[in-house]
Amino acid sequence: MNTDSTQTFTAAARGGHHSEVELGSFPGATVVQLVSGDALGPDAVVSDVHKATVTVTDKRVAATDGEIAWAWLVTDLQAVIHGADAAWTIFVVPGVSDFGVRMPSDRLGEFRRVLSMLPGVEVRYQQGSGSIQPWAAPPTLEIPLTAPPAPDVHASRHVRHQHRTAADLMSKTSTLTGIDARNISAWFGSHQVLDRVSLEMRAGEVTALIGPSGCGKSTFLRILNRMHEMIPSASLAGEVLLDGHDIYDPNRKLTDARREIGMVFQKPNPFPAMSIYDNVLASLRLTGVKASSEVKDEIVESCLTKAGLWKEVNDRLRQPGGGLSGGQQQRLCIARALAIRPRVLLMDEPCSALDPTSTRRIEETVMELVSEVTIVIVTHNMQQANRVSNRCAFFLAEQGTPGVIVEHGPTSSMFGSPQDPRTNDYVTGRFG
Repeated sequence: MNTDSTQTFTAAARGGHHSEVELGSFPGATVVQLVSGDALGPDAVVSDVHKATVTVTDKRVAATDGEIAWAWLVTDLQAVIHGADAAWTIFVVPGVSDFGVRMPSDRLGEFRRVLSMLPGVEVRYQQGSGSIQPWAAPPTLEIPLTAPPAPDVHASRHVRHQHRTAADLMSKTSTLTGIDARNISAWFGSHQVLDRVSLEMRAGEVTALIGPSGCGKSTFLRILNRMHEMIPSASLAGEVLLDGHDIYDPNRKLTDARREIGMVFQKPNPFPAMSIYDNVLASLRLTGVKASSEVKDEIVESCLTKAGLWKEVNDRLRQPGGGLSGGQQQRLCIARALAIRPRVLLMDEPCSALDPTSTRRIEETVMELVSEVTIVIVTHNMQQANRVSNRCAFFLAEQGTPGVIVEHGPTSSMFGSPQDPRTNDYVTGRFG
């Protein structure tokens, strides 16, 4: 591992897995996703998503079903255990999402006890109402888990967020800003995948990250909005500067970085059972922004228009988002990301699963959006990179070495007169 002592210390402090202590592992759990209702209320409705093994450590709550993995940092969690026959626990992750798990009944008491051991996590025990019965604390627990006297859950949750209204959000004029990565190195366990990568992604431009599979492009992108640290065993060194401030500064909240740096993934991921309308507004709910019906309507129309979807769906906004085509779902995810007005939008191969017509519409959307948000896009499509980006960075990992940037600069130069012969070979299709 090519790092000096300062880099190694920083990497360990930024999400390294080495000092984690496992508190419990729970096979046979079910990861669930909020469908409707207040996540913190007893009437929340959830849908089963995946059977999973949930592992709790002193640093993370993680779940995997063998194919898909989720992980939440303990320092960013608020856990609420609901009392019901089919009990479930919701993990509130401000600015990210609300997910939960259902536990096998024979391990429920142990799971509750393990959650109580998490350092710094606020664990609430929500008393049910109506057909939902409150829980009695199992006698094996070291701490009595009686339900608290009807707390004002909404008020306590909103203390954790900036007090912004949706009207402010709509009227706010965002200052275009770039994002600057300096000396980024990254590891999965002991395997180093990036080595001292530096790249300035300029304000009001589209920066394309290109390179063959396995060279660290997507890892670099996830580092730009602090998603890398959510992966068990992942660690990193270096700085990511937004407005000159490191988003990894210990005094900077993860949720603040996520509000300003949005993400659109390779596979469209709308909440399938939520309506198109509610999908757009989901990011507002998750960041604690309240709005009147009129303001919500304005936000939905504005964001769907910017994502190039309004004319296609304005007459069916209350229909499920999962009923849209693949290209429409991806544009819905873009609209959802735009609702909280990010200053930087990251896109990880957003067209790789789409047909040519949908790809063209996404590219048009990207070129229209760049006047108000800085965009960084990972793509394997050289024609797409040439069409939509102002600047390119060519990543490469050779013969088992960590990924580095071979060359970066204006797209016209990268494709027309690259300085490194490896860049020329890649953009002209000789390899990759």
